[in-house]
Amino acid sequence: MSTMLGTLATALVVAAPASAAPVVSSQEEPAFGARIGTVTQLATDTDVPWGLDFLPDGSGVYARRDAFDIVKLSPSGVKTTLGRVPNVVGTNGEGGLLGLEVSPNFASDNYLYLYHTAANDNRIVRIKVQNNALVQSSLQVVLSGIPRNRFHNGGRLRFGPDGKLYAGTGDAQNANWAQDRNNLGGKVLRLNPDGSPPTDNPFYGTGGNARYVWTYGHRNVQGLAFDSQGRLWQAELGNTVMDELNLSQKGGNYGWPSCEGTSGTCSGYIAPKRTWSTANASPSGIAIVGNALFVAALRGTRLYELAINGTSVGSEQTHLQSTYGRLRTAEPAPDGTLWLTTSNGDNDSTPNNSTSRILRVRLN
Repeated sequence: MSTMLGTLATALVVAAPASAAPVVSSQEEPAFGARIGTVTQLATDTDVPWGLDFLPDGSGVYARRDAFDIVKLSPSGVKTTLGRVPNVVGTNGEGGLLGLEVSPNFASDNYLYLYHTAANDNRIVRIKVQNNALVQSSLQVVLSGIPRNRFHNGGRLRFGPDGKLYAGTGDAQNANWAQDRNNLGGKVLRLNPDGSPPTDNPFYGTGGNARYVWTYGHRNVQGLAFDSQGRLWQAELGNTVMDELNLSQKGGNYGWPSCEGTSGTCSGYIAPKRTWSTANASPSGIAIVGNALFVAALRGTRLYELAINGTSVGSEQTHLQSTYGRLRTAEPAPDGTLWLTTSNGDNDSTPNNSTSRILRVRLN
């Protein structure tokens, strides 16, 4: 594991009611090039905030995994529940309402894209928002048939600069599915906004589910982010040895289950750009601001910051270690800040029993 170059001082934050003003915590900067400044608690939640994105008005909008609904959150901390998403089913584990992306054309089409667990699969759907409410009659299934299980459901969504929708999926606790290009599990998928497979996908000519596959050989992809050069980075949870940060290559095979990080039989597979011990990471959401790549760590209870150097990553820092618990999602906001969600008290799909927060981080 790479050497950590700086650790932020721990600061206690008093949980505030949802209707209260944001709580501000001053964070001392480490000596080495830190970007993390003041951390503000915008809201608390009891239902595992998972996917997070921003509307054109600057408000955040997030998916509550165990409540199966969507919440709008203003920069001043005011919550508005937009409604419950139909057909979502929990798994008594990591399933439920997961990834969320605002349509790049939201001003004209009003769509939110969502990744969720259903009765027999994981699926991607889209639904319109009008007058601060979900339009239930507008719900469309964009892609179904992604395998589900109690754990390893993946779930992250990200629109690329090419206008395509990318989705990180898990192997649904069936490791060999990651190597089966006709199975949608253990992959990064790429699709058109209407759910059709792009004709320039690497295995389009193969037919079947392989038409949707962008990369494969993954265990559980929960982080996707594009850098300023249009390159896709992804974070993957390992088993017991190594977690991974990967740079996506069209049609690439990342080796799971033969290879975990750099452990196992790894010859012939694409190597990760960075690995961590599973005790120190369990990476979920990732975000890129300038040339800084941020990784929200669950088991590691910290925020990693890595410097992007072309197609590699260089120096690494760790922030907020053990300050807010398990970090789930990191997302750049329109105002230049970084929003984080925490994920404490989860893994049972029971509504109203977690202790989570939505945080705003000033970047210096």
